[in-house]
Amino acid sequence: MRLCIDLGASNVKGALVEGGAVLKAAQVPTRHGMGRGGVVSSLTDAVEALLCPSVDCLCVASAGDIDEETGICTYATGNLEEFTGFDFPAYAREKFSLPCYAANDAYCALLGEMMFGAGRAYRNARVAMLTLGSGVGGAYWDGKKLVSSASRGEHKLGHLVLHEGGTPCNCGKNGCIEQYLSGRAINRLVRANGMESDSLFPRLNAGDETAKRVAEQVADDLALAAERVGKLFPFDVLMLGGGVAESIGAGLSLLASRAPRPLVLASLGNRAGVMGAYCLAEDKV
Repeated sequence: MRLCIDLGASNVKGALVEGGAVLKAAQVPTRHGMGRGGVVSSLTDAVEALLCPSVDCLCVASAGDIDEETGICTYATGNLEEFTGFDFPAYAREKFSLPCYAANDAYCALLGEMMFGAGRAYRNARVAMLTLGSGVGGAYWDGKKLVSSASRGEHKLGHLVLHEGGTPCNCGKNGCIEQYLSGRAINRLVRANGMESDSLFPRLNAGDETAKRVAEQVADDLALAAERVGKLFPFDVLMLGGGVAESIGAGLSLLASRAPRPLVLASLGNRAGVMGAYCLAEDKV
């Protein structure tokens, strides 16, 4: 049995997974304002909520740049405070006496979808994924396999520049995709138009005109983001995952009408990351 964790900027999601089936799940908020200690304590709480004697390894999908060979976070933005340099295998060994396998969260999300979710129908196609959550991540399936995030940087697709000289990003650049299509960015736009956070797609699906106008702006940004991604990683299908994608519903038709290639929604919801993390340990335990 594998204890699988999806460590994000807003929440730490966990699950006990055996034979590809989730047996138990847990979620805790990611603590902010406490530096690395806050992130690690959140991670520990999620693990301890699920730990049992039959667990044979810890599998982690994490925001940031993760070296898949060593399991070390080589770079993290302020979304995970002071987390650069964190060694997941050392943590798991010292804290829980478990082996550990770690990779970027968007990489794991697409891996989970290709093995267990919406991606199963597209295994012979080139699939680019954008995960729209607290930040924006990315991953790429080249038609045969998932391309290693450590080698080509697909997980940094959220930091491609969408609008030159645009909104400052916590990566140090201005105008990144993340500053327009993440859940936080969309909610800023929503509030600026007099709506409540997380209300855009529910109101769009109910026929609200203000929501339609805002959603059209989001759709235009998504279409432009797809063009930026496609120049680096040519794709046949664009898959959207993350918390934003879970709320889109009938709004998919509006977004798809502007997209340059077929647009599909991930199907595993908030379990995509943990299911991809589960796959990291294949043939290793």
